[in-house]
Amino acid sequence: MFKNVLFSAYKLASTTLGYSHKPLVHNVIKQYHPLVAINNTRKFSSSLFQQHFPHKLIFSNLSIPQASITARTVTKFSYRKGKRKSVKAVLRRFYRLQWGGWIRTKCGRHKKLWKKSPPRKRRLRQHVLCNASQSYLLDKMVGPFWRKPKYYVDDPYEPYHIREEFPLTAMKPRPYFPPDC
Repeated sequence: MFKNVLFSAYKLASTTLGYSHKPLVHNVIKQYHPLVAINNTRKFSSSLFQQHFPHKLIFSNLSIPQASITARTVTKFSYRKGKRKSVKAVLRRFYRLQWGGWIRTKCGRHKKLWKKSPPRKRRLRQHVLCNASQSYLLDKMVGPFWRKPKYYVDDPYEPYHIREEFPLTAMKPRPYFPPDC
């Protein structure tokens, strides 16, 4: 991380103010050794920015709206084996079908049923299919174990694992109707 801070500071200094990289490298070699504690890097980076960049220059160019950036936190790699970890909320709320689609239940299906009409309660008991972009995102949020087909005894979702309406995923042969002559 310290190396990335130095490299980005060097790039910013060389492009905006025309500094060469030699004074920056000499300052780092003179003042800080690679075995220096991490809390010195915070002091170094702040002194570097105060030295080379006025505050007006730093904050005038940065206009990133922080409220509009949305991200789903995924643990990229585990500590023990270095494998990608699955997001537990996805496994709890969604179910993956064998053809790659994901289904979920509707929200509020157990809440305040006394005030909901019977047709609305029936609609709340139904499942909803996720669209292609949501399915792609959910596939990235789970590991390869959960992307493989699972076979359960008396699976209620068994009829939905096969899609017969598309020729690419159809398993049964299509009926042939000869042309009338």
